[in-house]
Formats: sequence, C-alpha cells, structure tokens
Amino acid sequence: MTHQSAADVFEDKLADWRAWAEAPWGQIRFAVVEETLRRQVAELGGGPLRILDVGGGDGRDAVPLAVAGHHVTIVDPAPGWLAEAQRRATEAGVTDRIETVSGSLDDLAATDGLASDFDLVLCHFVLHYRSPGPADLVRLAARVRPGGRVSVMAPNPEGRVVMALTRRGPAAALAELEADTMPSHAFDHTARKIDAEDMAAELASAGLRVVHRYGARIANDFLADDRLKQDATYFADLARLELALCDREPFLRMGGMWQLVAEKPDASVPRTGHP
Repeated sequence: MTHQSAADVFEDKLADWRAWAEAPWGQIRFAVVEETLRRQVAELGGGPLRILDVGGGDGRDAVPLAVAGHHVTIVDPAPGWLAEAQRRATEAGVTDRIETVSGSLDDLAATDGLASDFDLVLCHFVLHYRSPGPADLVRLAARVRPGGRVSVMAPNPEGRVVMALTRRGPAAALAELEADTMPSHAFDHTARKIDAEDMAAELASAGLRVVHRYGARIANDFLADDRLKQDATYFADLARLELALCDREPFLRMGGMWQLVAEKPDASVPRTGHP
C-alpha cells in the first residue's frame, strides 16, 4: 500500500476494527500480546523502556505498556486511529507517556526527531499489507538500539487452514492451503500470507536474531461455536488456556497468528543463552 491508500483503507474501518478487537477472539489476541511483551520488558531489564509501535493504530498494544510505566511512540498513517489512541491514553491517565506520529513504515527513515535507539520496536499486523522485500525490516532494525528487540506479528497461514477446516470443512481447508493471499474482513482488503519461518530468515537478513516465537488464538480457532465464548466463565477458562499455550510447542505453531521477537546484537556484550 502507499502511505495515502493505507490511511484511507484503515481510516474508514475503525468501527469495524473496534468491534473485532472487543470480541472474545480480539480480546484473546491482545491479552496474549500483553503477556508476551511483559516478558520482553522483563528480559530487557524492566524499564522504564522507550518503545516504538509502528502501525500501532488505536493504541491497544501501546496503552498497556504506558500504564506499566514505559514511554511509547505510535507511528500510524491514519489520523482517526491516532486520535483514538490519544483518547484511550487519556482514559488510562497516561497521555504523558504516549506520543503519536503521523506516518508509515515508508516514512521511518525520514521522520525528523524520531529516535534510532528504542529499546523495543513493535510492528504488529502491518507487514502482510505491505509488498515483500527486505526494506521494511531494515527500517525497523535501524530504529532499535543494540541489545534491543523487534516484535513482529501477522496471521499464521497454517492456523488459517485449521480454522477453515473446523468452520467450513475440508474443501475450504484445501482452498485455504493453496491460496497465496487472504482476505482481511475487518478492513475489506486482500493481504499476502507470511510464513513465520520465512519471516525469521528475513529478520536474520536484516541483522536481527530471533529469540522468541509465540502463537496466539490457538485454542480459540479450534472452537467453531463462538456463542460459547460469550459466557464469562467459559471465556475466562479459554483465555487462561491461550496464555498457557502461547509459548509451548507444538501448540504455538497452530494458532491463528504468530509473533516473532528478534534481538539486535550488541557487539559489546557477550551472547547470552536466549533460544
């Protein structure tokens, strides 16, 4: 997408996104990521950290980090989404720890005043809307300090096959398996599929070393009856199960989305025992 078309597509779909994010499966996605990012913060020393959220939209990843005491800069091309992030920050009482910048991945290299030594850089659910190639990861890597980390997240092609099978049957699963693209229903847009292993190789080419892999919406996508998830007790059990599975093999490979966390090597520090 170009900068302008990205802003147009997402600006018009904020209400649809809000409905998705507040549904049980959206809540699970954000609960898992809040936990995985909490772990990164702990491994990076606890903070307070300086965090960059590229494509951070309405601040659903950023605001919990700000509540935890970190300073988060959100870069996003859609003004309405940045306004929503500011509203959420105001409600949480963390406007002093949330900064919003209008722009996209294309603008990272040229954005005046944006630091190049963030402790943690997030790029969640952005890359599958972008053209393939190394430039985006190079831009992200350039904004993180040595020893800092980059977290990327996207829909999991393998998980989509499982979801198609459980909800629409084997013919739909076969069609999903063979497709190179996927629809984004919330944004009425077609996106490319990105395999986690391919992304790990691309991160390595950008000079980053994968230290963690997580899965999200693992149990949720095996459960085709979404009505059950509206029950508070059932949903609480489901959310606990998702957190228990997010870092466990082989379950993490089955989820509806994957998350990779990669570290920028620090030549001045001996390599530790990260996986």
